[in-house]
Amino acid sequence: MKNLVLILIASMCSLAAMAQTAPDNGAVTITAPLRIDAPSQYHRMHPDEYYDYLRSYDLSNGMTLNLFGRGTKIYAEVGEQGRHELVATAQNVFVAMDQQLKMTINLHGDDASGELLMALPSRQVAKGDASGKQFLAVAFR
Repeated sequence: MKNLVLILIASMCSLAAMAQTAPDNGAVTITAPLRIDAPSQYHRMHPDEYYDYLRSYDLSNGMTLNLFGRGTKIYAEVGEQGRHELVATAQNVFVAMDQQLKMTINLHGDDASGELLMALPSRQVAKGDASGKQFLAVAFR
């Protein structure tokens, strides 16, 4: 009888743990070792091709991603964290030359979907972590 009661209590605890969810603010902090590498090859885009991408995007964490062009170059800025020069690595995929951003943008007329991987300075760098960065992944709304 004791075993049955213990099994029942353990089952209830595991169900309660599974039912708990983190608050959905749209941001996911990735703790796995990740890197954003500068591309060895670029996907050449003519300014006419990237013109459709130049706009502001609302991110799921409440921030805004702005893409804008200067001459033949395209830049990204998240909030007021400074601008980053982008290059296309594939169709719809962009990487910052300073290895701080990587994004996939899927255009659907006036709407867009995709994700953004952003490197943030780590407050506490774990031993052996040479990058000293945390990564934040957010989706477009």
